[in-house]
Amino acid sequence: MRSRIRVAAAATAVLVLGTVAAAYVWQPWRKDAALPGPKVNTQTVMREALTSNTILNAQLSYGDPDTLIGGGGGILTVLPPLGKVVKVGQRVYETDGRPVVLLKGARPFWRELRTGVSPGEDVRQLERNLVKLGSSAGLTVDDTFTRSTALAIKRWQDSLRVKRTGVFAPGDAVVTKADAIRVETIHVKLGASANGDILDYTDTAVLAFANLSTAQAGSLMPGKPVTVALPDGSTTGAQITQIQKHRGSDKDGKLLPDRAVIEFADQSPVSRIGLSAVRVTIPSDTVDGALVVPVTALLALADGGYGVEVLRDGKRVLVPVKVGLVADSRLQITGDIKEGEEVVAP
Repeated sequence: MRSRIRVAAAATAVLVLGTVAAAYVWQPWRKDAALPGPKVNTQTVMREALTSNTILNAQLSYGDPDTLIGGGGGILTVLPPLGKVVKVGQRVYETDGRPVVLLKGARPFWRELRTGVSPGEDVRQLERNLVKLGSSAGLTVDDTFTRSTALAIKRWQDSLRVKRTGVFAPGDAVVTKADAIRVETIHVKLGASANGDILDYTDTAVLAFANLSTAQAGSLMPGKPVTVALPDGSTTGAQITQIQKHRGSDKDGKLLPDRAVIEFADQSPVSRIGLSAVRVTIPSDTVDGALVVPVTALLALADGGYGVEVLRDGKRVLVPVKVGLVADSRLQITGDIKEGEEVVAP
């Protein structure tokens, strides 16, 4: 990866310095390298760590919505407001005056769970939620519905202020894989049936999404730390947590680009600015102890390659150099040049 970055960096230097190179190309037929004229601007050759960054444009968002499907029947008597955050154990909506609660799991409930029901993964999923909600004193999480399971359901029903039956019905809860959801869109109206698509929900945290080129998607890895520049001029740290590839097509049949999902450890900087566009800086490559000069010091040589003018004994001496990493209008050079020397930098 590093070699590709440096080739690209050298190409960038050529583009940036094209006008400089066109204005002055070394003339090997001159006997004296010293050029008359007014005093020139110089910069000191520094030895330092040089980091090349990748800059991405990103959009703050709560992520792609998922649809919550009701299946318990009944009439919708309460719906949540848009933007409401619902946690596991809390009411999402209400049917026939009875709360329908959010539970966490990998599958929807499809049967009534009561004493005598055959063992199954749905029993384990319910018991796992009862433990999480603190209604499970003495309950062992397994596939078997026991007397302890029925007692835990009754404690949970007490907390919801509904009739204590010790029986769990599929319409008592809806299931997602998240610990909490944010209501994005409502698909139904009060008085409608509670079957079918009820609402769309998203993650509760603000994320940043950045479209990637194929090369970027292949080189970036989850866990990479980044810096996000916000519209108010501030910056905040974040981390790439996922690279989404093969995302399918949009409604016009155009392939969706790969993208990076970026999460913020601290939500406060992004929650106060709205869902705006941001700029993401990714440290791509670092060279420690590099000899660094401004890009304006670089000259194109008539016979190919690059050089810089160094002030030595009162004369401007052209020294051929090789270009390494380029970052923030500075570049790494190697050649017959030392730290502390002065180079001409228009």
